[in-house]
Amino acid sequence: MTKIALLQALQNFASPEIWLFIFIGVFIGIIFGIVPGLSGIVAVSLVLPFVFILTPEQALPLIISIWAVQFMGGSVTAILLGIPGTPPSAATLLDGYPMSQKGEAGRALGAAMTSSGAGSVVTGLVALAGVFVVYPMVMALRTADMVFIVLLGVAFIGILGSDSMIKGLVSGGLGLLISFIGFQPSSGLARFTFGSLYLYDGLPLLPVILGIFALPEMISLASSGGSIAKTAAVVRGMKEVWVGVSDVGKHWGLCVRSAIIGFVAGLIPGPGASAATFVAYGQAKKTSKHPETFGFGNVEGVIAPESANDAKEGGAVLTTLAIGIPGSGDMVLLLGAMTLLGIAPGPVMLTQYLPLTITLMWTILMASFIGVVICLPLCPYLAKVAFIPSRILVPVVITMVAVGLFTYKEVITDLLVALIFGAIGLVMKKFEFNRPALVLGFVLGTVFERNFFLALSMNGPFFFMRPVSIGIILIIIALFAYDPIKGVFERSARRRKQ
Repeated sequence: MTKIALLQALQNFASPEIWLFIFIGVFIGIIFGIVPGLSGIVAVSLVLPFVFILTPEQALPLIISIWAVQFMGGSVTAILLGIPGTPPSAATLLDGYPMSQKGEAGRALGAAMTSSGAGSVVTGLVALAGVFVVYPMVMALRTADMVFIVLLGVAFIGILGSDSMIKGLVSGGLGLLISFIGFQPSSGLARFTFGSLYLYDGLPLLPVILGIFALPEMISLASSGGSIAKTAAVVRGMKEVWVGVSDVGKHWGLCVRSAIIGFVAGLIPGPGASAATFVAYGQAKKTSKHPETFGFGNVEGVIAPESANDAKEGGAVLTTLAIGIPGSGDMVLLLGAMTLLGIAPGPVMLTQYLPLTITLMWTILMASFIGVVICLPLCPYLAKVAFIPSRILVPVVITMVAVGLFTYKEVITDLLVALIFGAIGLVMKKFEFNRPALVLGFVLGTVFERNFFLALSMNGPFFFMRPVSIGIILIIIALFAYDPIKGVFERSARRRKQ
């Protein structure tokens, strides 16, 4: 079966269409990564309205390509402007911007692009091999196990992906509650519809996602006024960029170590790329022959986080596809896209959709390579995107949101739902609630409810009495108990010192 899946995946790449969508995704990912405030998650939100007119072999590579290169764009503004285009690029800024101030902007960009692409390629190959390692484990999962896998995913994103456990759990719980709007699957009774025919099928996914993610970012950008950047460092020429490329070859061991850190961070739901980049930066400083130069323009401080941030995508995609738990908050939208395409996330991706899963693993490699080829010669010019005034950028993006929403089902109520969730998203952003956790709860709510009632009818109230289910329950309990237990030990240690 796996050999057939490999051949089918290769056949997918024989189609010119998939290459077209990979190129489009790379272009979008780079541009949205460069502009602070417009990240990959906003880019994917904007392309989701057009997903339903594409096949899975077209739509999902488009989305994966955006994520595969967004951090390359983010590193451009971090190095040249001192403004991280994406949150994980903050680690690159620590040494990348000081290098620009010393007149080594081209070298820093060359090192960033090359290490970012190398990290993606290395871990993309590892993730591709990992598909076949995970396959037998996924086959052991049953309906009862999926109930607790959904809860585990919400717990991971809600607890680990947020500074506040309470806010994260409230966000995820709210998403689950919103998913219950519409017909109950086992009884067929309408819930929370208030007599509205529009709500009988539940809230549509697209207006919720665009409202939660895209509109709050546009409002924040509009309120700041002017352009994001004022001045940028100058790249003197490609010769300087090639020096940075050769630096990656000199520090190939650091690149590989950092890529592995990123891949592992992607496999573990919750930490995401930001944690991976700072961990990689820390180990680079500890293993460097000149740790005292970190923070003052050491090229190793650029190579390490850039190798880790894109490498994380291979692990995150594998976790998201194999068990339906997003490897990061961004991957929640990948689940949303799969839902729009009628694909149930989880073990089915390694059985019925195995060729598509392998195709997406290869897409990470292809998109990363294309991103490096595009970014290296354009390094001196890419940062100019950040100089676009918000008075131009915001109306264009909001128009795209409105057109995409109306094109989706041609129902004006979708625009109203997007506005309502835009207000909710703005409040959540202001008070630092976890928006990805809400969307994850909303996306997986129907999966949770369907599997719960199916397991209950098949095995009774003790359906969870299986080794796998009990193991997942123990992990969920450990997630909740970790911080309180850690706090007890820390207070005990402080008392002993006193």
